[in-house]
Amino acid sequence: MLYLLQFACLILMLISAFFLAVTRIHVRWTNRRYEYSRWMISSALLLMAAHFFLQMHYGFRATSTYLGAVINIMVYQPCFTLFAMAIYNVEATHTKRRKMNLICAAVYAAMLAAFAVGYSFSGSLNIGAWLYVMLALFLGNIVYCIYMIIIEMNKRKKLLETMTATDMRPFTRYAYACLTLLFITATIIPFAILSTKSLYIIGPFGLVATLFFIVNFVALGFNYVPTEELLDKERGNNLTADAVNAESEEESVKCDVQQSAPETGSEQTSKQLPTSRIAFIRSALDHWCADLGYKDCTVNMLTLSNLLEINKTELSQYFSQCQNTTFRIWLGEIRFNAAKKMMMENPDFSNDIISSECGFSSRSYLYRVFKEKEGCTPIAWRDKQA
Repeated sequence: MLYLLQFACLILMLISAFFLAVTRIHVRWTNRRYEYSRWMISSALLLMAAHFFLQMHYGFRATSTYLGAVINIMVYQPCFTLFAMAIYNVEATHTKRRKMNLICAAVYAAMLAAFAVGYSFSGSLNIGAWLYVMLALFLGNIVYCIYMIIIEMNKRKKLLETMTATDMRPFTRYAYACLTLLFITATIIPFAILSTKSLYIIGPFGLVATLFFIVNFVALGFNYVPTEELLDKERGNNLTADAVNAESEEESVKCDVQQSAPETGSEQTSKQLPTSRIAFIRSALDHWCADLGYKDCTVNMLTLSNLLEINKTELSQYFSQCQNTTFRIWLGEIRFNAAKKMMMENPDFSNDIISSECGFSSRSYLYRVFKEKEGCTPIAWRDKQA
């Protein structure tokens, strides 16, 4: 039974690594950060495959539960760390990636030190109580990685909701479905490896969670909008934001100098865009919409800012102050109204054509928007208008 489980794990790890590598040729946009994560996960899968092969060949787990547990910890920890670093590498928006790498490396070094001390005292791989020290370090590393990933996932989601106008469902599916299963499995493993019988239950569950994660990771790569530049250049834009704000504040104070207000009121006024700048941004956006720029489903706040030669901070201020909305909601309304207009003018157009011509990333996204705003499907809405 144990041999069959190890053999199944070996085959699944090899197939998953091959599947992950082959799907590299099917991505629509090459993203450097995502590709680094792909090869980290592939390396972890191959390391796991080598581990299961050695377990089958030398029979560590079959010889002794504790001997098998020691070998498992020494392999599972770097494999989980590679998975965690791959996820964090996709999600993180700043230089904390290096900090996480250093902490995980330090934990593994401490784990190896605990193994070395236990081996020196026992003279064999049965290191006694030092096994529990390794387990504690392993569990602590898992909790730390999960905590850091959740923080970055929430930050990235807020950033994408602010700066992009694409379908967030692929990100949500990836972030909350597969990662939940993977994290549950990773948290249970440190306790399960102490019992061979428990591995008969946790093992298959872990295989399913891993396979589900790989499939969703590949799906994320296929739907991945090239926002790496958006995240990296965001810091560059922020460097000039202070200068732009200072200029806007000076002009705003000049425009409102006749309206003397209390100190708190002047702080709020200083953040307002000048009237001339508001008119310029409104005109630029109107021309962009007239030129059907909203048809580009990959457009985001940064690309629009570069295209219109308007600072991203000013764009964000314009939407919040003058439109009382966000870029995402504003562009969604533009596309939604364009879709309704096209449906009325071209009743023979399919929903696939409507979604692609109006900038929706998929037909399902168009359906969800209509269900949210009109309470019915696009087809039902057409029937009402007929």
